[in-house]
Amino acid sequence: MIKAYVSQYDLQLFRVIFNFRRDSFLPVFFRIVSFLADGYFYFLFLVYMYFSRTEAFRPAFYVFLAAFTIEMPLYHLLKHSIRRIRPFNAHDDIDNMVLPIDEFSFPSGHTSAAFMMALVIGHFLPFIMPFLYLFALLVGISRIYLGVHYPSDILGGAAFGTGCAFAAIYLIGHVTG
Repeated sequence: MIKAYVSQYDLQLFRVIFNFRRDSFLPVFFRIVSFLADGYFYFLFLVYMYFSRTEAFRPAFYVFLAAFTIEMPLYHLLKHSIRRIRPFNAHDDIDNMVLPIDEFSFPSGHTSAAFMMALVIGHFLPFIMPFLYLFALLVGISRIYLGVHYPSDILGGAAFGTGCAFAAIYLIGHVTG
């Protein structure tokens, strides 16, 4: 009963976001946001740290590596254990606007990485943390808007990525501190 209610609400919220202003600039905007979250953006952080904050580069690099080392295998294990079908595969009236790299929906990998990196980068550059979380939120919304994730996939990805970032920061802080 609860699962059916949550699934129904998840689909309704998905449709509200997915169907919002298709004739506006939003399709292009959300494709760009989603592309930036493919991972290229995150390495620019390391380059910036290397050249502008050399004293913090090494711990930032270790946290960055630890976060992805924790996140990637657990993400794949979780995704392939749950095996949730993507919205465009589950509903004939939904067309995806981007091609996902795998067939399953939960959790959102883009959102997981975006929230993980918002916390990791924000840990070292706290003055940009609000912008990083805004970007992470936009990544999550973009994945719904583009038809490849449900809202609960986004919430799961955000929680998972945040947890991986906290684990990496704690682990590296204890190893190096």
